[in-house]
Amino acid sequence: MRNTVIAALDDKIPLQKAGILTELPVEITLSAYQERLRQMQEDLKTLPFGKGHSNKYEEIVGEIIKLCFFRTLTNIQPKERDVDGCVIRDWIAANRANNGFWEMVRQRYHATQIVWECKNYVDLSATDFHQASYYMTKEIGHFVVITFRGEETKKQYYQHIKRVANEKEGGIILLLNERDLNVFLRQAINGKVKEDHINDIYDRIVREIS
Repeated sequence: MRNTVIAALDDKIPLQKAGILTELPVEITLSAYQERLRQMQEDLKTLPFGKGHSNKYEEIVGEIIKLCFFRTLTNIQPKERDVDGCVIRDWIAANRANNGFWEMVRQRYHATQIVWECKNYVDLSATDFHQASYYMTKEIGHFVVITFRGEETKKQYYQHIKRVANEKEGGIILLLNERDLNVFLRQAINGKVKEDHINDIYDRIVREIS
């Protein structure tokens, strides 16, 4: 700092060491918040693929929703269902956004609730998209998020999303891969409230299925 601006600075004055965060999840300090985010990064990086570790992956995704989207997605709860004898836990969150990306989702897809499907493997199948479409209803809306461990969105995934859109009154499935989740974590650690990345994902999907 220039002396013409501040002549002296008392050593006892606390200085912010991170980006600007105007709000935090309830009952958590900035340092604890950032530490939890870094732990999620490490957990996601080291978690093995496969059904044997699916519960842990679902927990990680749940934490990411709570820590990175708390400003707009609230009342986050696990949702259980039985598919072929296997209990799968997803997440459902109330969409109470009044601006930005999630407000657009609520208005366009009538999505007052956002269902998150968590897939702890790299390659998605037609069954994954079919299962996700079950959650699209008049009551909660026609928008579902699928997270998966892959690093790319394959062309055939867009074909499945287009089929769902045709069957479910224009409903859409948003795909978030490993890289996307890490982007959200880095942004939160740096104190950034940005929706550019998730908007870009949405735009790409809409253009591919149009």
